[in-house]
Amino acid sequence: MKIIKPSVMFIPQPAGLEGVYKQVELAGRTAYKSEDKITDVSAEKFVKMLMNKKHGAALEHGTIYLKYRCKWEGNNLTEFYERNPYSSVIAKLNKDDYENGWAMSTFYITTNYRVIVENNRSQDLKYLSNPGKYHERRYAFKFILSRGIANEFVRHRVFSFLQESTRYCNYSKDKFGGVSFISSVECPLEIGEYKVNNKMEIIKDGKVYLSEKELACLSQDKVLLYAYCNSEHLYLSLLDKGMKPQIARDILPLGLKTELIMTGTKKQWEEFINLRSANDAHPDARILAEEVKKILL
Repeated sequence: MKIIKPSVMFIPQPAGLEGVYKQVELAGRTAYKSEDKITDVSAEKFVKMLMNKKHGAALEHGTIYLKYRCKWEGNNLTEFYERNPYSSVIAKLNKDDYENGWAMSTFYITTNYRVIVENNRSQDLKYLSNPGKYHERRYAFKFILSRGIANEFVRHRVFSFLQESTRYCNYSKDKFGGVSFISSVECPLEIGEYKVNNKMEIIKDGKVYLSEKELACLSQDKVLLYAYCNSEHLYLSLLDKGMKPQIARDILPLGLKTELIMTGTKKQWEEFINLRSANDAHPDARILAEEVKKILL
């Protein structure tokens, strides 16, 4: 078992359509914790697999920026994105730009790859551009946090989400090194790795850290640590008996470490920061929101 700190990481999207694919792959593989399978050429194949299986959630994390020049009145292309609730269109009239007597405008469109795929709009990708001054920008952040705080974050429904799946992740596998839990602000735990032996003693650095007999006189943090160790022990025991991870996970507490990718516009992030860094917000949520604020604002 591991006790780790929460953290935040900004995930910039690489340029071009390949960058869209890479962003989608990173988000999708976070859910299954298969990032070790990412290669220089794996992204497009992974995205096509998602499309074939109609797994649209990961596609949302690929941001599409289109730049289209046409008459001020627009056309079917701009009208589609103006009506689409997951897209943004900003039009700029070019006062001195005329073509065949018509005043021309440039339309800056922001959407996501799921909108493109599910509405059969792949032909619009010929207008793909780098994000410019007038595009509404989208930003992706990866959080390492507890399940309890993740449950609060996913209430911000305007975002796109992908989260580490306890249904498919089997924490008995070597690549996980056991179950991980998050050290909380209000009840910090000593960072490190712990094991439970046959005597139900917790071992750290090869020595007995605490035993079940000590529980009655232990501090709150030690009791919480013991609860985490015990939940891992029971979870792994259920897996050993042949239970599927999607059932065995029910014994794991809200302090369980999870990874969550959230993608949204700057305005959406500003609202998130405003709510989650407020004085009455959960302390563990506040520290993460403040980190996002340092990076983005």
